[in-house]
Amino acid sequence: MFELILNNLHQSGWTIVPLDRNWVCATNGLQQRGLLFGNFSELPQEFKPWICSYNNIFQWDVIVFCPEGVDSSHLKQHHFLDVQLWYWDTQKGNLFPFPPTNDQKIPHWLKQLATGKTVYLETNSRVGKRFVPLITYAFLGINLLVFLLMSLTGGSTDQRVLIAFGAKVNSLIQAGEIWRFLTSMFIHIGILHLVFNLYALWSLGPLAEESFGHLRFSMIYILSGLGGSIASFLFSTALSAGASGAIFGLLGALLFFSYQKPNLWKSGLGINLIVVILVNLAFGLLQPGIDNFAHLGGLITGTLTSVALSKA
Repeated sequence: MFELILNNLHQSGWTIVPLDRNWVCATNGLQQRGLLFGNFSELPQEFKPWICSYNNIFQWDVIVFCPEGVDSSHLKQHHFLDVQLWYWDTQKGNLFPFPPTNDQKIPHWLKQLATGKTVYLETNSRVGKRFVPLITYAFLGINLLVFLLMSLTGGSTDQRVLIAFGAKVNSLIQAGEIWRFLTSMFIHIGILHLVFNLYALWSLGPLAEESFGHLRFSMIYILSGLGGSIASFLFSTALSAGASGAIFGLLGALLFFSYQKPNLWKSGLGINLIVVILVNLAFGLLQPGIDNFAHLGGLITGTLTSVALSKA
């Protein structure tokens, strides 16, 4: 199979170069992509010496052949910068990405190449296009803009400013201002609150948006934010705001998504998400001023929304 894939890559216009440890490098200048092939038993300590001379290659994928099968310890045993690893269980034909990714380009290519077909990868359709998380960028921009406006108006920690911009205030919601359930998820109290939540959104958003698609990602984010606000309204009388409910919703949705995808779960994504959720909930219990009801409400809503969308 190894020779068949390399032969088809060569016929498709890729340049094949043998490396140390019986590894092979394949590059395509038009795609600006590189592939490294080799056995797990001969995995090097570092790939950088092999790829540093290819200045025109901007993305590297490493195909690791595992004739004895793959378990989670294989995926976590080695960490490399600037490359995407794919552990290929040649016994069962399964491909496990590490770090976790929803990119279907490499599985698509290898499936075609392994059949003996000559594949002109540079002409592949949308499979080869880079995903752009437009909705994630939009939500990041809205949160930043609102924070800037609040800062210019009087400060994001000023209670009067928070109320004016739409923070969750139970008495005002009871008086009919139910729009605060929505507006409060785009308001942050202080710069640390903003930075923490936007970093979480920057980390989770692209993966979640690519996994669910733009529309479903938007639904999960907004509904989770609303679920967090409503839970906070029901169980807490304190003024509150922030994107935490929506972010916990993304955690719950990704957890269910990885549960449905054995390859992602075995890569460690599911366990990592569980750890992140538990650590943040525990931190919320120990640290005063954190609205854990909003976190739990967002987490439950995001998970249930993901379940519902999977059946739609």
